[in-house]
Amino acid sequence: MGSAEILKITLKNFSKISQGMDTSLRTNGTYVFSGFRLDAARRSLTRDGKPVSLSSRVFDTLLYFVENPDRLIEKDELLNVVWGGRYVEEANLSQTVFVLRKALKDAGEEKNLISTVSGHGYCFIAAVQPDAGRAAPAANANPPRSTSSTSATQGAAPHGGLASRSVREALHVPGRIGYAAFSAATILLSVAALFLVVYRSALPEHRPGTFHPPPRSVAVLAFANMSGDPNQEYLADGFSEELINSLTRVDALRVADRTSAFYFKNRPATVADIARELNVGAVLEGSVRRERQHLRITAELTNAITGYQFWSRSYDRDFGDILNLQREIAQDVTRSLQVTLQAGDTRRLTLGGTNNSAAFDAYLQGVRLIDRLDETSYRAALAAFDEAARLDPRYAGAQVMRAHALIFIANFDTSRQLEDTLAQARQAASLAVALAPGWGQAYAARGHVLLTSLDFAGAERELLRARNLAPADVGVDRTYAFLEACLGHAPAAETAAARVVARYSAEAYGYAEQAQILYLDRRYQDSLAALHHAGALAETKPPRDQAVYGLDYLALGKPEAAYGSCISNRSWQEMQCLAIAARQLGRPREAEAHLVELRKSMGDSGAYQYAETYAQWGDRDNALMWLRNADRLRDTGLVMLKTDPLLDPIRGAPEFADIERRLDFPP
Repeated sequence: MGSAEILKITLKNFSKISQGMDTSLRTNGTYVFSGFRLDAARRSLTRDGKPVSLSSRVFDTLLYFVENPDRLIEKDELLNVVWGGRYVEEANLSQTVFVLRKALKDAGEEKNLISTVSGHGYCFIAAVQPDAGRAAPAANANPPRSTSSTSATQGAAPHGGLASRSVREALHVPGRIGYAAFSAATILLSVAALFLVVYRSALPEHRPGTFHPPPRSVAVLAFANMSGDPNQEYLADGFSEELINSLTRVDALRVADRTSAFYFKNRPATVADIARELNVGAVLEGSVRRERQHLRITAELTNAITGYQFWSRSYDRDFGDILNLQREIAQDVTRSLQVTLQAGDTRRLTLGGTNNSAAFDAYLQGVRLIDRLDETSYRAALAAFDEAARLDPRYAGAQVMRAHALIFIANFDTSRQLEDTLAQARQAASLAVALAPGWGQAYAARGHVLLTSLDFAGAERELLRARNLAPADVGVDRTYAFLEACLGHAPAAETAAARVVARYSAEAYGYAEQAQILYLDRRYQDSLAALHHAGALAETKPPRDQAVYGLDYLALGKPEAAYGSCISNRSWQEMQCLAIAARQLGRPREAEAHLVELRKSMGDSGAYQYAETYAQWGDRDNALMWLRNADRLRDTGLVMLKTDPLLDPIRGAPEFADIERRLDFPP
């Protein structure tokens, strides 16, 4: 949108501004625009009759845009309306608008309906009309009530729950002053400045000085695979990811997370647009070409504020020099961003790493395999990490990933193999700690193993140590959040989860994992809100989120919705969900069939899940029998025994109390 159009819009709406801004969200009215139909009362959005899924916060943002079309909406105004005056960082708003634009585009909209007025706010440029046959919204309608089931004393969170709560909100920092608190006189005195701002927007939107990201912030995009061989994709992705990991360890840098940066892989977008979406001041992009042992890497770092390159270089090296090249590029990035590497920073760039390029190559192949999230891939990944450790016995990173792969495999093992698998995982994690005693990831891996081994006190000790060593590491916070949720320490769990999404607000997995934490705290509506937000961020729904959807609906007494959520997939989580939902819907034969299918899939390793299922069926005797079996087999599912809602029907049984006492949960 050009400056003349924005100026006309601003002048057309000036009378509204001078009379005092109406910054409430209305709760009735139906609107149509660009093929979309928005029903404010039912909180639904459709495109050509097909529903468009939006999280609560994203829907509120769209609703305010639709109610205020063709008007410059300042960022503070939007923050006040949509976040209700809570203190949130501007990056949360940018990410919410990003998610909304993506949802509209995915629904089939070709044009960008939300124009950015650089440095100031947004303007919704679609033609909006009340839906024929529907009453127009009342001018003084009350704002909607929160969809959260949490009491006012706990504080409602964005998206209906913790899912997008900022760190400051989680720590109870006072909220920002509401936009509506400014007097009409103050607004009038600002008109001249507003006029100049609009006039000056005639310059290009991405001109210097109109974008103010955090200082020393950078995004590393996925490097392009130029080898002509799809099998080399792991190398290009892995090289990029390791650069992200290295730069994240420099305290003075703010680095966009891997998922957010990789979202733009194979998507048409300018560096300036990417920088604004990720709220960073610099973008690193490049390519990798490998021909046998010859490696050619190009890299360029662009200043997103000025549009000029800091530098652009090509490197022709032997593959054996890939690790030195990675460190060289990381150091070039820090110098360009005027960060002086301290002695500790230089050491952390390579902490846990290797100087053996073949070991590094095997490690990257393992990382690519473990992302596929199935037992066959986990075992193939373990073989790759074993090879990396064989090639470099001092490679702590390989030992950390061996430990994680073994933990994942343990979830598929039978009882006879479980103890040996976990013993191997403990050995790998302890070796990583010995090789890199200052590396938080090594302690986190050992904490993860101890948690899976049901040593709760040991797991908490190791994870606290990991957090002290790596306070900005979201991987550490994720494991710590899950542990604290299992221990019933909800405030600690939710604060750790808030740190994850505050730092990496574009990552779907963070919200999906939060949903499980909120579920264990019996905040089912908030859990659903987190899942909706994860779905809006992800190209496809994150693993397991369908099952958590189902669990939330079961807890809310909505078995039909649970059944519908779980029918699309056939993992063991969905099979269990279907078994419980079918029983609650009065279809016992179908429920039994799903349980038989679950037992065929899980065998002895599913004892805990069978106890949960029978408890939900109201079969107390079978539930306790299978819980005793789970205790005897040291079933890894027992980590959730203390807070698991599915076991609530048998929680008061003396046998249940005995098992809980033997597990020795910390207070």
